[in-house]
Amino acid sequence: MDIIKRLAGMMKPYRRKVALALFLQTLVILSRLLAPFITRDIVNDVIPSRNLTLLLPLCAELLALVLVRAASNYARSVMLERVSQNVTYDLRTGLYKHLQELPYVFYDTHRIGEIMSRMTGDIEGVRNLLAGGIITVYDNALNFIGALIFLTFMSWQLMLALLIFAPLIALTAWQFNKRIRPAFRNIREQNAALNTRTQENISGVRVVKAFTREDYESDQFSKDNLKLLDLNLEATRIWSIFVPLMELMSSLCTPIMLLVGGVLLVNGRMDIGTLVAVNGYVWLIINPMRALSGIINMVAQAVTSAEKLFYYQDFGSAIREKDDAREPAAFEGRVEFDHVTFSYGGEDILTDISFEAKPGQTIAVMGATGSGKSTLVSLIGRYYDVKAGSVRVDGVDVRDQKLKPLRSHLGYVMQETFLFSDTLTDNIRFGRPNAEMPRVERAAKVAQATEFIEHMPQGYETVVGERGMGLSGGQKQRVAIARAVLIDPSILIMDDSTSAVDMETEYLIQQELKDVLKNRTTFIIAHRISSVKNADQILVLDGGRIAERGTHQQLLDKKGIYYRMVQDQYRDFDQFAGRKAGEA
Repeated sequence: MDIIKRLAGMMKPYRRKVALALFLQTLVILSRLLAPFITRDIVNDVIPSRNLTLLLPLCAELLALVLVRAASNYARSVMLERVSQNVTYDLRTGLYKHLQELPYVFYDTHRIGEIMSRMTGDIEGVRNLLAGGIITVYDNALNFIGALIFLTFMSWQLMLALLIFAPLIALTAWQFNKRIRPAFRNIREQNAALNTRTQENISGVRVVKAFTREDYESDQFSKDNLKLLDLNLEATRIWSIFVPLMELMSSLCTPIMLLVGGVLLVNGRMDIGTLVAVNGYVWLIINPMRALSGIINMVAQAVTSAEKLFYYQDFGSAIREKDDAREPAAFEGRVEFDHVTFSYGGEDILTDISFEAKPGQTIAVMGATGSGKSTLVSLIGRYYDVKAGSVRVDGVDVRDQKLKPLRSHLGYVMQETFLFSDTLTDNIRFGRPNAEMPRVERAAKVAQATEFIEHMPQGYETVVGERGMGLSGGQKQRVAIARAVLIDPSILIMDDSTSAVDMETEYLIQQELKDVLKNRTTFIIAHRISSVKNADQILVLDGGRIAERGTHQQLLDKKGIYYRMVQDQYRDFDQFAGRKAGEA
């Protein structure tokens, strides 16, 4: 009922249209309920006396009821369809906006295919309920109740006789709903799992082909698909048990009506016209009974879908902006980590991290894979919250700042380069959609992207494939660097952003960035010594702690972790150079 109440709440902006639709459907129902009365008069008053004068107005009344029913049905169906489409639009838009506001941790634990399944199949399930389900429930309920009332006035004995099966049908319907809802919930879950596997396989099809895993992936898909088939067959089995039983009980109403009605007719307690009219009401009672299984089926599917959608809507963001959030007096790029500890999944990833980055400085972060480098820089934009300590940008704790202004002053080149299926121009100016072309070209020049862009079929207007398909890894990284540079950030974060770029191009990028980075703070995460050796401060992480800090030369003099990194990177070169010298 909570789900139904929430769905009803979503229809409040359209309550007048819904009320009008229900009124129109009431006219449809009344036209059905009045028709047997006219039929009775025709049988009792027209046929025995062959009174054609009376037949014409009675037929005109029936025709009028038919026209009212047709017009009301048409207007109601159009109106409810529009309402359902509008509610679906509101639901989809609201859910999408909410997904945009959810923190990284949500996407760490929820698969994209599952989310896509919710945004498509589940929303369509809710729309079907709003478009046809509500009116179906209303129509059948009012038909059933109305027919019983009208039947009571015609023959209370028949009404009582037909009500014998009502409790049995109600009990069967309750059991049916109890069994079918979990079945539909399992089907929706498996649908989401199947969509996830499909999405991941298609996105990673190049990897699949590279490792000749087509047969394996097909087998895995078949297993998931077979599980979905089994779940659907289980729902069908439940349906096949309860639906025929409900059909049988509802169908018994006709022989009961004929038996009781025949006895009353023979005993002179009912005329033939009333018996014919009663037959019309019997069908208005039988049809809702027969439709009950379908109604339960539709409502159960819609409620199951709505549960998943509302779960996403109720998934609160752990990263919340305070009511009294503020902005620094000026965004200069000063960053301070004050005894910061960060945990994820109950495990400490960073422990007691403290350092200061002054405006204009370059801070390099190095360490082994999994040492917490990317996590550290993600705390600057408050994409995660710290467990202890504080991260301050320009003197204000990021937890006390307005999120959008804070993040709009960050230029972030992420470790995993993502480009949209759009033109190169729009990918570069993603953070500044209104940036003029000279600025776009300047950012591309800084990132050393100009050369390959100008050789593209349509230059800057070339549309790249999904996730940047069609570009090499180095080309995608250069577009990502241009995208970050274009927004003119106070703080630039480059997370392993030149790993796919050759060393010559990396050197040219570094030279171009010198002028760009003069007055802004830069964080560089890299494995190449050449990328970090000119940094004002190098932080070496080990086990989530700062094991070493200093300049390139200071860390070499310590002959610690950083020194061994340098040795490891240049050992092969020294050996190669030595062999060449010996050969000479």
